[in-house]
Amino acid sequence: MFLDWQNLYFSEPEKLQLLYVAAALFFTSVIVLLVKLYLRPKRTHGSKYPFLGTMKFWFSLPVVLSLCILAYAWPFLIKGRVVFSRGNAEVIFIVDYSASMFLKDTGWARIDIAAKEIMRSLSGGIIKEGDRASILIFGKMVSPTLFLTKDLGILATEIDKIGRPNTLLNNDLFWGTAIATTFKRAQEIMDRQDMFAEIRKESENWHPKPKQNRLIIILSDGDFFNHYNEDEREFVALEKKNLIAELQGLKKRNIPVYSIGIGTRSGGRLTDILKDYKKVTEYDPALLEELKDQVSRLNMANLNYLASVTGGKSFAIENFRSDAGVFIKTSIDRHRSVSVEPVSGNDKEDLWQYFLLVALAVFITGMGITKF
Repeated sequence: MFLDWQNLYFSEPEKLQLLYVAAALFFTSVIVLLVKLYLRPKRTHGSKYPFLGTMKFWFSLPVVLSLCILAYAWPFLIKGRVVFSRGNAEVIFIVDYSASMFLKDTGWARIDIAAKEIMRSLSGGIIKEGDRASILIFGKMVSPTLFLTKDLGILATEIDKIGRPNTLLNNDLFWGTAIATTFKRAQEIMDRQDMFAEIRKESENWHPKPKQNRLIIILSDGDFFNHYNEDEREFVALEKKNLIAELQGLKKRNIPVYSIGIGTRSGGRLTDILKDYKKVTEYDPALLEELKDQVSRLNMANLNYLASVTGGKSFAIENFRSDAGVFIKTSIDRHRSVSVEPVSGNDKEDLWQYFLLVALAVFITGMGITKF
């Protein structure tokens, strides 16, 4: 059968990544052959020294494995037009809701830019029907506003709620940044949802399974540890240690963190936050003295660290006119599976059985011819 490579497609192309295993087996066989040739005794009269000998069988295995992997990816030939479709993604948006996010050094309040970017990903079709998304906000504490859901209407409603608070009184959420606890809580939420989706109950024997279509996008100024005083030094050290542990946990689960930094590198004074609030009725006058020497700047080093440890990437917004839409779309699309579908009416011929037959023939040949 003549194979038209230009019209060869795979229904499940992500499985072709397994070809790395076949390549590793081939290079291992090459190394074993070189070692055998090096250790082989000197030629004597009447002795036979086949170049490959029994190694023919071992060299046939990578070929057989490669053909089986190609069959596993469901190859097919098609004449006519095809459509490439992407699978669904699961996105966890984490929004920094600490006081520094209320600064307007970018032209808008940093928190308003964060809300705008999430809403734009929804209204612009970056998050699509069938995707699941959730929103967590964090400051001194973590507050999950929405668990993973396919309901885009609920998602839009929760995004609308993100913004500067009406008052700075009677709420401790703004005055701290529990970044390590946030990632821990995010994993707990995902695990709880996955557990109930799989077994419909809690179980100590249940373990999370890595998902290739899941990612975290954090929107923050990265100013996590700048505003703690000397008395809280031990707490900061513990928080940094816990952060490393949580990021390693995400890495093991194949959940990368994509960081969107919001703010300017020159920063702004935290007392500027109070300009939009009324003294006494909307903020405690003692804040003027407490915040007077504190400045918050965009800290991309911290955000780059979150991304680098988990295999994600970073992006910075230093002006309210900037747009992270392309970054968000590219990040999400990296975790969508790609499938190939023929347009209705096209002829499609499955080829997996041919690949398996060739694999069987190569295996039999490798088993039968080992002495020449």
